[in-house]
Amino acid sequence: FGQNKRCWSYSLFSLGKKGPFLVLSPLSVMENWRKELEGFAPSLTVLCYKGDKERRAELQRETDTQDFHVLLTTYERVTLLLRWKWKVLVVDEAHRLKNQNSLLHKTLTQFSVGFRVLLTGTPIQNNLQELYSLLSFIQPSIFTPDDVDIPRTVPLFPAAELQSVLEPFLLRRVKSEVAVDLPKKTELVMYHGMSALQKKYYKAVLMKDLEAFGNDQKTRLLNILMNLRKCVDHPYLFDGVEPEPFEMGEHLIEASGKLCLLDSMLTYLQKGGHRVLLFSQMTRMLDILQDYMEYRGYSYERLDGSVRGEERNLAVKNFSSKDVFVFLLSTKAGGVGLNLTAADTVIFIDSDFNPQNDLQAAARCHRIGQNRPVKVVRLLARDTVEEIMYSRAVSKLHLTNTVIEEGRFSLLDQAQSAAAGLQLSEILKFGVDKLLSSEESSVQDVKLEQILGPSRDGQWVADEDFTSLKEEVEEEENHMYCFEGKDYSKDPSTEDQKSFDRLLEEQLDEFQRTAGEGRALRHKAGVRLSPSLQSDRNMKRKPLTEAELELRRQKREEAAAKRAKMQEDLKKKQQEQKYKKKMAWWESCGYRSRCLPSLDSEEEEEEEEDDSSVCSIDSDSTAIHYVLGDVTHPHTAQGDAIIVHCVDDSGRWGRGGLFTALEVRSDEPRKQYELAGKMKDLDLGNVLLFPIDDKQSRLDGQDQLALIVAQQRDRANNLSGIYLTALDDGLKKIYTAAKRNKASVHLPRIGHSTKGFNWYGTERLIRKHLASRGIPTFMYL
Repeated sequence: FGQNKRCWSYSLFSLGKKGPFLVLSPLSVMENWRKELEGFAPSLTVLCYKGDKERRAELQRETDTQDFHVLLTTYERVTLLLRWKWKVLVVDEAHRLKNQNSLLHKTLTQFSVGFRVLLTGTPIQNNLQELYSLLSFIQPSIFTPDDVDIPRTVPLFPAAELQSVLEPFLLRRVKSEVAVDLPKKTELVMYHGMSALQKKYYKAVLMKDLEAFGNDQKTRLLNILMNLRKCVDHPYLFDGVEPEPFEMGEHLIEASGKLCLLDSMLTYLQKGGHRVLLFSQMTRMLDILQDYMEYRGYSYERLDGSVRGEERNLAVKNFSSKDVFVFLLSTKAGGVGLNLTAADTVIFIDSDFNPQNDLQAAARCHRIGQNRPVKVVRLLARDTVEEIMYSRAVSKLHLTNTVIEEGRFSLLDQAQSAAAGLQLSEILKFGVDKLLSSEESSVQDVKLEQILGPSRDGQWVADEDFTSLKEEVEEEENHMYCFEGKDYSKDPSTEDQKSFDRLLEEQLDEFQRTAGEGRALRHKAGVRLSPSLQSDRNMKRKPLTEAELELRRQKREEAAAKRAKMQEDLKKKQQEQKYKKKMAWWESCGYRSRCLPSLDSEEEEEEEEDDSSVCSIDSDSTAIHYVLGDVTHPHTAQGDAIIVHCVDDSGRWGRGGLFTALEVRSDEPRKQYELAGKMKDLDLGNVLLFPIDDKQSRLDGQDQLALIVAQQRDRANNLSGIYLTALDDGLKKIYTAAKRNKASVHLPRIGHSTKGFNWYGTERLIRKHLASRGIPTFMYL
């Protein structure tokens, strides 16, 4: 940005050229261009030509009525800009012009331009023809577009002559020369095995066995290479492979060897305080990774081609400013122009045939502004198409290094032959014998610390620092004062000192208690101490009287009570602060809780007194009405009806059963439940109560839904059973709401089919809080 801004400022003020200047860039970096131009050269009038149809029409009218210096736009909007005569044309990420026959290349050659600047970090991506395409755009009079044979003769030139041809047109800025203090980047290739399920479908793709995919006519196995890559990533990328009903679980990870390795890596990286960019070629693979992030509870952002405008900028801003662990990106959408130096680890789930795309993706993290060492990890499935694709990508990198870097040009023939010598059939057959020699899973556990290397304080330790770190750790840990991972040679903490004083006091009391007994035994045995020693022992171990011991015991009890009171007050204060913070957060978000308020002890006593006549009914009576039907359509209701359902505290709407039945009737239940989960309003015992907003309302009353938070879901997505204490609290609140609104209550047979569930205890709670207290209660079978 800085070099181009200086160029424009020089053109404007020194040369007197007022423009207009045209800048073409990807949508993802347009905002960066605008901010940098406004900050560096505020005297330049900048217009951003983007937005919907109405906004673009308004901008066209502005260009007709007012002067401007710089026009920023994307590649897709250039056709409407032919009528201007541009002083300077700048094309960011100019490798888009590598194909002379592309629409963008042909369109831009029609522009009236005084000077052209192409910005790209990858002028050669696959072959020399692409470099020639860029040169022909810069200077078509020298590099004629029609002469396609010139790139084939370039390798025959002497090295000095080839460099002299490129020198007038090529200005390189290398990170190592511009930012000498840029931390080191380390690249790793990690091989992994495949699950038994992956091997099964890998073989089915090679044999074009449609029956293995359930005779699904939508499954087309024409593009063998792409389907093999999908199989290596995750077999669930094929329709019909994931077991039904669709539920989150460990099967999502165990089905893919790649995801098994990734799961271990992310656990290790999160523990070390690292932040990760996770790239994949396929957006459907990003969908699976997003489900995995939800399942493991990792914080993440996502960016792919479907994310537009402000959402894209917000995702980048959140990752840069907040403690977000993983950024999911598609390689082509997220590998251009973004600044994501908040991360220090890059993981490629799969590789591109064009290695420059992966290099640009990794550069989002390892760029000017990065202050930590960067680790780039590429996951490859052993003996699959991924391995040979990677070898071809390495060959293309040799081509780039040979032409652009000052090296030996004899490598060109080798690089080009390596890149073009293998046929598709050979790629597909690569490693099949080894891969399919066994149908069992080849996934293995790995020691990540030995492969990825150690880290300290959330940063990767460089190779040269590893030895010193190891010596430092050994020096700290290998001495006699280390016990159970703790170094006792250092000054004791306040907590350690308190524990030591308390232990010393207890031992002293015990010693004083037994002192008299010891003297009696010594006297009986005829043991006598010397006068001086006897005097010292008497001074140090003088027994306490009963009154003194009682006084000491009382002081200890008072001190313990005082500490307990202080801890209780501190806990209460922390809870109040937490509640105020949550209320302020809700207010800033415009959120209003739908949860029923809790009853204090006095209100519960008053309600029990008011209902004493009703509660006299025998608890074993059949006050609950058992009916056949659909609980989501309470046809037996007269007046208002409350439909009850138990949920967990995750805020993730379930599939099947009552969840699906409620969603068919109205979108409101899922909307309210997920919103409450997002706002941390799903504590155990809470009850969300709201009307079901649909067109099936009855004339004689209104249906409401009560969601009792009675289950918990841990970070591993394991669901607990129904807590009867939470159900008890929820039914108390529902009773109060039903009594106030004179409503009936309608429940499914809660947890009846759950293994080991106490249905009879649940039934007693329903009878106790609802039916026996005069609330019409209906149980649907």
